[in-house]
Amino acid sequence: MENARAPDLTYFFKPRSVAVLGASIVEGTIGRAIMDNLVSKFKGAIYPVNPKYDVVSGLKAYKSCSELPETPDLIVVAVPAKIVPQVLDECGSRGVKAAIVISAGFKEVGEEGEKLEKMLVSVARERGIRVIGPNCLGVYDAYSRLNTIFNPPDRQKVPPPGNVAFLSQSGALGAALLDWLAEYNIGMSKFISYGNAADVKEWELLEYLIEDPETKVIMMYIEGVEDGKNLLKVVRKATVAGKPVIVLKAGKSEKGIRAVSSHTGSLAGSYKVYEAGLTQNGALVVNELDEFVLAAKALSWLPAPRGNKVAIVTNGGGAGVLTTDAVELLGLRLVELSEETKKYLRSKLPPAASLNNPVDILGDAPPERYEVAMEAVMKDENVDLVIVIGIMQSPAFKPLEVLESMKRLVKEYEKPIVFVAPGGEYTVNNLKKIEFEARIPTFKSPEEAAKAYYFLTTWYKNHEILKSLKTA
Repeated sequence: MENARAPDLTYFFKPRSVAVLGASIVEGTIGRAIMDNLVSKFKGAIYPVNPKYDVVSGLKAYKSCSELPETPDLIVVAVPAKIVPQVLDECGSRGVKAAIVISAGFKEVGEEGEKLEKMLVSVARERGIRVIGPNCLGVYDAYSRLNTIFNPPDRQKVPPPGNVAFLSQSGALGAALLDWLAEYNIGMSKFISYGNAADVKEWELLEYLIEDPETKVIMMYIEGVEDGKNLLKVVRKATVAGKPVIVLKAGKSEKGIRAVSSHTGSLAGSYKVYEAGLTQNGALVVNELDEFVLAAKALSWLPAPRGNKVAIVTNGGGAGVLTTDAVELLGLRLVELSEETKKYLRSKLPPAASLNNPVDILGDAPPERYEVAMEAVMKDENVDLVIVIGIMQSPAFKPLEVLESMKRLVKEYEKPIVFVAPGGEYTVNNLKKIEFEARIPTFKSPEEAAKAYYFLTTWYKNHEILKSLKTA
């Protein structure tokens, strides 16, 4: 497996032309939303296919695949489930090699649907078509601007181009998380909702992403897996290659496992077995949606840490203590600052400031005091990770000036730094500015920041272990 070539799934992400089977002019329909999303950004040829219309979204519509002026690189299928095999057969006769089947009504609905899905797979394999889906939300590539998601663009935001790829077995959850990632401005390379995974499996998509130069971090929401052995092999391959795989696995409880089966028709299996197998092969397994985003942000934006020794700079003593607890309870180390650093801080900070770690620069700290303290701990050879806390309710705190200092420090020192500020609207708005302008992860609580560093250091530790085993 480790020496095998990644599957060629390029047409799903970089097609020159796309046909939409089931394209519609009716507002509120899946076929209309897909067309709206495609027409708004995609620069390749778009062919609406629906016998009801002559024109869809300002484009000439075709009665069937057989009437298209060329063979499209990709088809998006949004027609009733019962005619999907017929549609695939017709398009396959034209030489189509890639299909995203949005349509639901297959194995997730029971025995009859399972028979229909087997027929779909049989036709696809006979015609040489690779299929993502059925029962999926669609695919989004931020670089080619391909967007086959069936949610309307006024309700479904998508992130800007970046280095995070997201594989989701659930379309609805994937849609919500896409909105969330867009809100956090976490740039994305690709989003793939793969639904029932009747043909293209999640491990094949993962293997493709290992070779994808646009992808650095891979998020996976999974419910059940048919081929766990191959998935674990590819997760290990990704880890050794230096591409973090962050997994959120549903179906932890007995009733959750039953819910998985009714959702995508998958067998969930024991969560503990999944968790152990994924972790042993280098995946970062998270338990909550919040952690999913925390881990992605940390691994996407931050440089590799040298270790797990943390320094804290704060203008609030209580927040510093809470951060100390959060760091220590997660197994990170609150570091002893060097004597040189303490001596420097003593010469620059007010007598009442604390020179130990956390470095408490007091509630009246202006931006200049922040800059002195942040740079001192960034320079300290004992420090691997820095947490800066800003209680923005203080009248002395000037967010934009502190932001400028952090932007400079990020460029000059190759150490991870994150920013924490609890508070309401004023604080949240300024946190967004810090993230947008400096690409420094920000958090509303000490616990979030500590978790982000725990995920960062845990993954890099696993990466080094597995890489050394491979070369031993």
